[in-house]
Amino acid sequence: MQGVLILSCWILGALQAATLILIPEMMLRGQLSALQLAIPLSIGTFVFMYCSGQWGKILDKRLVANKPLTIIIRWVLVGFLASQLTFVSLLQFTSFYGVALVITLCSSRLLHGIFCSAIIPITQITLSRSDSKGEKLVWSSIAINVGRITVPLLTFVPVQIHYFSLWFIATITFLALCVACLNKEKNVSVSKQLDSVKPNKAKSNKDKPELFTLFNNPLLLSICISALLISLFSSQLQFSLGPLFLVKFANAALASEVTATLLFASSASALTSLFILYRPLSRYPKVFLLVIAVSLIIGSTLFIMQQHLIIAVVLLSAALSMGPVWYTAIAIHASEHNKARASASVSQGHTLGNACGGLVGGGLLVFGQSFLLLSFGLFTTLILIAWGIVFYSSYNNSQANNSRLLKINNT
Repeated sequence: MQGVLILSCWILGALQAATLILIPEMMLRGQLSALQLAIPLSIGTFVFMYCSGQWGKILDKRLVANKPLTIIIRWVLVGFLASQLTFVSLLQFTSFYGVALVITLCSSRLLHGIFCSAIIPITQITLSRSDSKGEKLVWSSIAINVGRITVPLLTFVPVQIHYFSLWFIATITFLALCVACLNKEKNVSVSKQLDSVKPNKAKSNKDKPELFTLFNNPLLLSICISALLISLFSSQLQFSLGPLFLVKFANAALASEVTATLLFASSASALTSLFILYRPLSRYPKVFLLVIAVSLIIGSTLFIMQQHLIIAVVLLSAALSMGPVWYTAIAIHASEHNKARASASVSQGHTLGNACGGLVGGGLLVFGQSFLLLSFGLFTTLILIAWGIVFYSSYNNSQANNSRLLKINNT
């Protein structure tokens, strides 16, 4: 079942890339501005954010009851497939434009947000089993970036099928659903494994309900703020590529091609970083933070100056891909009873940033390109501050846990 979940992450990344590449075409076809198109795209993202927390509650209840997650995975894939078919059918077989297109896109994105919001929490909880260092979580990010890098390549496949990439993704989703339905393997409960490594005296706390409140958990709150900032930065950057190139070239096809090229470079850089750099660097947090901070600063500077855009995107993608894996692992393993909700909370932070990124990018473009570029410098500064807070909060939290376990063992 882990393979199906990794494939689902690939589908999620592929859909993100396909939507970004289609932005110039949807703008011209629907006679929409960048801000108008950002509204329906953000609707689905806000729904994703809300439903992610609800899925987290459901998953935690099933984990506590030692129930498998297989049935949830199947229903999520069914809804995910339905949302994709609705989206591609809307684009290919209808002639909506203006307000009508915005309303129908909102309906499609609503369905998308309800079901795809469960994929990240389920995958991360499954991959985090017996993984004290959080190194297996990198595979969900790798799968998402493989999906992002696949779709730009699909745009160059010589197949005479309109919206070929969207139909291809829907086919892969159907195959994943078939595999999930045929798979009879039961999921091993995470809660059992956690209980087996806890001291006997700590088991008495198992039956006590733990109040899950974000504002009562400073570490998780700082991680969610970091997730919000980093996704806001990334989403605004990716959304603005299409409109910027559309203004520059005055050609939707050329703008989409250049956007696809930069997205390809972005995903290739993220994959290289996650495959090669993340594991050795993450074992030395100070060195890790130094590397991703330098990459973020140099990449942002080059992009603001509109110089060497490929290099800028490569450096930004390296930093923005490794950071979330690091702090998501911290969030999951720092939570004792609500691991799924901790994962969902981080996912909600990312989702809120993704939802607002397009709106912020589209709004700033109304005032001019210079305002948009200056905002990237501001976000870079805020992200670096947030990463520093996460590092010191996690260090203090680990020291406190070690002291607590030492007292329990001594008694």
